[in-house]
Amino acid sequence: MGLDQYGYVKVSEEADVPSEMTFYWRKHARLQAWAEALFVAKTGQGAEALNCAELVLTVADIAGLRALVTDGALPKSNGGFFYGHQFQDEQVEAYAAQDLAFCDWAEVQIASGETVVYSCWW
Repeated sequence: MGLDQYGYVKVSEEADVPSEMTFYWRKHARLQAWAEALFVAKTGQGAEALNCAELVLTVADIAGLRALVTDGALPKSNGGFFYGHQFQDEQVEAYAAQDLAFCDWAEVQIASGETVVYSCWW
């Protein structure tokens, strides 16, 4: 039990092909804190509404994420035990390369006209 996070290209609802989960994180609490703040800012809903929902990411969102990852400034999480808050500093370091790879990948996908999504489940 805990926080599972995904990054993928959203496939059209009309297509019979499911979305493929291209990136996966487990208990990356600071990435979740970033996504929750972005979700609240974009939707006006509470952070808890992001659970099992889709957050569509723009080029500006990805640029902001890249800057935070590069600067080691992803926001602290208060998500609790199931988010892995007790080892969030270690996860930032462990996932840094993957976070940047996600940013690189997402920028290419968006430039190609795809819809890039962040989703999570806890």
